[in-house]
Amino acid sequence: MTTTNRQRTFSPLQDKELESVLLRLFIDEFGYDNKVIFAQAIIRRILEILEAFMKPRSLLKPGQLLWMAVANDGKKHAGQRMRDIPQVSVVLDLITKEDLQALADGRKYIDVRRQRNARLLKQAFEQGGVLSQSDLASMILVSNKSLGEDIRHVQKEEGHLLPYRGTIHDLGRSLTHKVEIIRLFEQGYLEPDICNKLSPAHDLSSVERYVQRYKNILKLLSRGFSPHEISGILSMSKSLVVAYVDIACEHHPEIAGHNQCTSLTQREKSLYP
Repeated sequence: MTTTNRQRTFSPLQDKELESVLLRLFIDEFGYDNKVIFAQAIIRRILEILEAFMKPRSLLKPGQLLWMAVANDGKKHAGQRMRDIPQVSVVLDLITKEDLQALADGRKYIDVRRQRNARLLKQAFEQGGVLSQSDLASMILVSNKSLGEDIRHVQKEEGHLLPYRGTIHDLGRSLTHKVEIIRLFEQGYLEPDICNKLSPAHDLSSVERYVQRYKNILKLLSRGFSPHEISGILSMSKSLVVAYVDIACEHHPEIAGHNQCTSLTQREKSLYP
């Protein structure tokens, strides 16, 4: 097949692109001369990752931040090192015109901060990522303790959970969503309805698992087992068992005398804060 003068002139210039340079590197220095197809696939993936980390400035507005969040891929990634967890890039509004107006109007700094934190969590979640409290702490230089208080305040005020790793991936000591699921169950909601009432929504299998554990606790309480014993039998954290026992005592005083149930819970709480 003959080539045109233009092809001879301009086609070689395409090999000056980064993809071609990397391919030559793989072939010359990493022994991929007989595995060119594999090298090309690896390079394409590397370039996709680089693109995620280096979005053009034109895509970011003043006050926005490019951040790498844990991918919300349906997996918990518990116990994994951050380097081993899939990441996605998200664009966050670190400061908005509305924030500045609220501050100018004299609104309390802590109130503006709390709403900003909620916004950042929601924005990351909408873009397929999940932020942790550590992510927020590094962005705004506030302790994890203060952030935890901020999140609990907003969740109580808005009446639903915020999408951070403690709720989405069941990490750390976060019990809020698990307790909320059981409270909804005791209010008469079925598991599919509970999924829809949670924000962010939980998958049905997770809700069914929490409800079944709660039912197991009810059975063991009715047989006279203490929260400490139940924790060992069901291999559940003592703090979660105590939280479930609180709900059980509230809705099922027949399991034990209400005073006895309450005192038992308080004793366990003192042991497992």
